[in-house]
Amino acid sequence: MPRVKKAMVELEMLTASAPSVEDEPLQASKGEDEIPATLCDPPKKPKKIATEKQLEAMRLGREKRDEQIKLRRQAEEEEKATQKKLLEDKIVKKAISIKKKEIKKSTLLDEISDDDTPIEEIKTVMKAKPIPKQVATVAPPAPKTQPPPPAPKAIEKQKPTFYFV
Repeated sequence: MPRVKKAMVELEMLTASAPSVEDEPLQASKGEDEIPATLCDPPKKPKKIATEKQLEAMRLGREKRDEQIKLRRQAEEEEKATQKKLLEDKIVKKAISIKKKEIKKSTLLDEISDDDTPIEEIKTVMKAKPIPKQVATVAPPAPKTQPPPPAPKAIEKQKPTFYFV
């Protein structure tokens, strides 16, 4: 309804201030440069002021939220630290196992010299200390597929015959 009232006020102002002389050209009046206060938007209502209890409740809520944020961040940091520690442990274990393999290979090579030792003696040393085989990623051989048996000749498709009259 405020728009209707506003429109009615404008209509009254226009009809009341209309000049009675029709011969005069319409010109803006020199003294009325300002818009009347009735045509302006009504003043906005001021915000409600929060009560002390409401302010206290908001303050407590903010404190609780900040505390939860801190706890979440600490938990995330601890989780990252444990994941990093586990990863480091795995890397160290793998490095140790690689180093052990290198040492085993080097000791086998040191035991076998380039002198004139008979081949039988070298074979016995190799049997006594087998070299651990490295696992190679080789695709398993594809199973042999047999071609499908040929279709029997007795069962052949017969083409339909058409008779036109």
